[in-house]
Amino acid sequence: MNNFRKLKVGIIVDDKNQPYLINGLYEKSLDSKYYSIEALIIQKKDKIKNNLFRKILNLTKKKGIKRLIDRLLFKVITKIETYIVKKKNTFKDIFNKYPISKFEVQKIYVKPDISQSGFIYRYKKPDLEKIKNLNLDLLVRGNTGILKGEILNICRLGIISFGHGNNNIDRGGPLGFWEVFNREPSTAFIIQRLTEDIEGKDIIFKGKIATSFLYKINYCNLYIKYNIFLHKTIEKLSCEEGKINFYPKTSHSNPLYKFPNSRDSVLYLLKSFFLGLKKVFAKFLGFEYKWHVAYQFTKDWRSSVLGKSIIIKNPTNRFLADPFVINYNNKTVLFVEDFNFNSNKGVISAYEIDNNGYKEIGVAIEEKFHLSYPFLIKEENDIFIIPESNKAKDIRIYKCIDFPLKWELKEILMKNVSAADTSIIKFNGKYWMFTNIDSSKTGDHSSELHIFYSNNLISKDWKPHKNNPIIFDSNQARNGGMIFSEKNEFFRVFQQQSFDMYGKSLGISKIKTLNENEYKEEILKIIEPNFFKNIKGTHSFCFNSNVLAFDFVKYQK
Repeated sequence: MNNFRKLKVGIIVDDKNQPYLINGLYEKSLDSKYYSIEALIIQKKDKIKNNLFRKILNLTKKKGIKRLIDRLLFKVITKIETYIVKKKNTFKDIFNKYPISKFEVQKIYVKPDISQSGFIYRYKKPDLEKIKNLNLDLLVRGNTGILKGEILNICRLGIISFGHGNNNIDRGGPLGFWEVFNREPSTAFIIQRLTEDIEGKDIIFKGKIATSFLYKINYCNLYIKYNIFLHKTIEKLSCEEGKINFYPKTSHSNPLYKFPNSRDSVLYLLKSFFLGLKKVFAKFLGFEYKWHVAYQFTKDWRSSVLGKSIIIKNPTNRFLADPFVINYNNKTVLFVEDFNFNSNKGVISAYEIDNNGYKEIGVAIEEKFHLSYPFLIKEENDIFIIPESNKAKDIRIYKCIDFPLKWELKEILMKNVSAADTSIIKFNGKYWMFTNIDSSKTGDHSSELHIFYSNNLISKDWKPHKNNPIIFDSNQARNGGMIFSEKNEFFRVFQQQSFDMYGKSLGISKIKTLNENEYKEEILKIIEPNFFKNIKGTHSFCFNSNVLAFDFVKYQK
C-alpha cells in the first residue's frame, strides 16, 4: 500500500439517527491514511405525522390485513431475538443509533423524487450540482431506496453498497433470515458498485460466513463483517488508484427471497424452539461432540480406505483431535490436541505408532491456555511445532530439544492476532504462513484464510499477501491439515462447516499458484463423515512419512 491517492468519500444517508454501519465506517476513516469521509449526503423526505393507529391503518390499506399480520408477527420475532442478542457483549454496539450531529463533516441536504412504489429514488439537477461541487471520488450508499439516474455516475468511482446474498444463488431479504430458515451452511454478502440494472450489479468483493442458529445473530455477524471489509475495500481502491476488479457476471437461477409470511414465521419459531430444546436436553443428558483420532500406514493417501484405519482410544475424560505425524530418529510419532474436560483446555500430546498399535508417550507442550492443531515443520535437522494458541492472541513456534517430549518456545511470530490453525510451508525460497484470522473479533475463525510470507522461518517480519483474505468462504477457508509430497507439491486440507455444526466434513485442494501477488488452489476431493459408523463429522487430515492420520467426531456422552 505505497502508491495511492487519498480518496475523498461521501456517504448517502437518510435524515435520521444513523446505524452502527455508518458510524463504524466514519470511526475507521478517522485513522485511515487512504481515504477520508468528506460529506454526508442527507436525504430529506416529506414527514407525515402518524400515530401508531394511523400507521397500521395505512399499512392495511396498502398491503391488506394479511400482510399486516405477516409484518407484526415477524416484528415480534425480531424484538425477541434482539433482546437475546443484546445480552452478548460481542454485539452490544450493533443496535446503537448515532445523531447526525456526531459526524464532523460537511452536510448536504437533498430531496429526491421517490416513485409511487416508494423504492426508486432519483435526484434533481440542483441537488446533483451540490454533490458535484464536493469533488468526491466515491459515494457509499447508506440510505433506504434504490438509487437511479445521474447520481450513479456523479463520482469517478461511482457508488458502492452492501449487498446480501451470493447474488448468483440467493438474493433478497430480510438480511440473514432465509439462510437460517433453510438451515444453509453459509450466509453470503457482497460489496457492489451500483448500476441502472438492479439485477446486473458490479460485484467488487464477496464473503461467506458460517450460518448462525438464530436469525438475529446471523444478521449481526454479517453487519460486523461488512463494516470491516467495506473499510478495507475503500482503502484498497485508494492503493490501486481506483482500479476496480469486478467478479464475472452470471445469470440468476433461483427466485428472489421475499418478506416472510405468517406461515414462514411460525415455522421458523417452531424450528428454533425445537433446536433450542434439543440443545437443552443434550446438555441435561450429558451428550456432546467428542473427537477421536485414527491412522494407517500407506504409500498413497489418494486411494486409502479410511475405514481400515487404527483408532486410538480416547483416554478417560479426554478426547484427541488434530493429528500431525512425523518420522524422526527411527520413530513415527503422532502429535495431537489432547483436550481434558476437567481443566477445559487442550495440551499437545505425543503417541508413538506402528502397524501393530500405538503407545501414549506423554505431554509434549502445555501452557496455561488452550493449545491445539500441532502443525509440524522440519528445517534441516530441527523440528518445530506451531500449535494454535489463539487464547494467547498470538502465533508461536516451538523448537524440539529432545524428541519427542522436550520443546522450548523459540519465537512469537505474530502478536495481538486472533488466529487459528496455522500452517507454514517452504516454497520457492520463501516461507508461507496459512492462517485463519478472525477480523471481526466475534470468534469466527472459519471464514477467512490469510497468507503471510517471510524469508526466514524464525521471524517477526511476516508480510501479508496482497489479496488477503485469500479465501473468504466458511466452506473452504478453515485449515484442516496439510499433505506433503516428495515432488515438492503441497495439498491444503480445509474444513467445511454445516448449519449449527463445526467440522462437518473436509476437502483437499492442490496448491497451483503461490506468490506475492497470486494464490490459486484446485479442489480435488471432499471427504464426508461416512467411513465409520455413527460419526457426525471430520475436520483434520494429514499425510507425512507414509502415514495418514485424521480425526472424526461422535455425538456421545
